[in-house]
Amino acid sequence: MAQQLTAALNLTKQYIDRLAQSQEPTGAQAPDNAQAQLLEEIPVRSSQPQPDPVLILANEYLKQTGLWLKAEKQLLGRAGRQQLLEVRLGLRTELEVMPILYALKDAWEMIRWYRTLIPVKTQAALRSLTEPTNDPYFAVYYLGKAKLVLVSIDQSLRAWETILHHFPEKADDLLDLMAMLSRMSREMDVLFPQARAFQRPGLD
Repeated sequence: MAQQLTAALNLTKQYIDRLAQSQEPTGAQAPDNAQAQLLEEIPVRSSQPQPDPVLILANEYLKQTGLWLKAEKQLLGRAGRQQLLEVRLGLRTELEVMPILYALKDAWEMIRWYRTLIPVKTQAALRSLTEPTNDPYFAVYYLGKAKLVLVSIDQSLRAWETILHHFPEKADDLLDLMAMLSRMSREMDVLFPQARAFQRPGLD
């Protein structure tokens, strides 16, 4: 039992290591630490002189989640060690612990994936407001982007709720990030009132 938990923890660590490596160039083109941090904080640029407030929020969310993930990069490892200790002490069973580890890993993955997708797709959706068109194809295309942003926000909120459930001591930071997502969701609902009802072929 303990060996299985240790293996699960190692798999979690390997997953995070691979995820980090997959997002970084290698070899001669790889940026140094300072350059990597700068790239991490570069917001999505808007072609408009005054970016829409929802895009400003999306860029700020991208930046703040990047800082949080960097500061808490050992969080999953600590969670695994804590769960393993509780099993050894008889406080939990293996069947109770494994779903916790997998839920935390999945939540971490969703947060990292959607944090970069949200600002990019938000900017794409906003083009329907700054560059209006009568073409029905593009109207559907932009509505699909808005729906994707809303789905990404919903999934991110669920992922943060999972992290918060297991790490209530992180509430101050997590609630701030979740509040940003909730505000983005309200803004998108106002800007694209038909987006939530939109059915994406093969997805909804």
